Amino acid sequence: MMDIIKKCQDLELELSKYKLCASLIPKGSFFANLRKILKREQWDLIRRFVYKKDSYKCFICGKSGIRLEAHEHWDYDYENSIQKLQNINALCKMCHLNIHLGLAFILVEGGKICKYELREHWCSVNKEDLINFKNYRIKVNILWMFRNQFKWKIVDKNNKNIFEGLDFNELIKSLE
Repeated sequence: MMDIIKKCQDLELELSKYKLCASLIPKGSFFANLRKILKREQWDLIRRFVYKKDSYKCFICGKSGIRLEAHEHWDYDYENSIQKLQNINALCKMCHLNIHLGLAFILVEGGKICKYELREHWCSVNKEDLINFKNYRIKVNILWMFRNQFKWKIVDKNNKNIFEGLDFNELIKSLE
């Protein structure tokens, strides 16, 4: 297992050079997010709070005057198998789709979004050539396959299990 942990850490370090980088959620964590756990009114309060916190612009590419989406940023502690909520940020649709690259390519295959627009946005934000996108995508998928080897405990910033007694007020404070 130590070999997998080292490979995950090395891949994360290599991918961290990108301003816009996919963070594929492990299969076991699909649908384990605040939007699913909280009441709709609570999630809406968080979304609006996050948009204001990020000055109503995309946290990654800086676009403003567009529809924003709230994205949960998770960190992975491989030694302890802990997936920890670090922050929630406002993102434009293209940045959000690039972060959820696996879902994005499912949408591409279904004809719901344009593959070229997705890749061009990544290239523009990262100041990279299109040729580098393919190698980047391979590395992201390898990291995802490694992350799927773990059984994750999913916690908030205060290390509390998000499925057991998530304190909404503490969550809001942690985002400030």
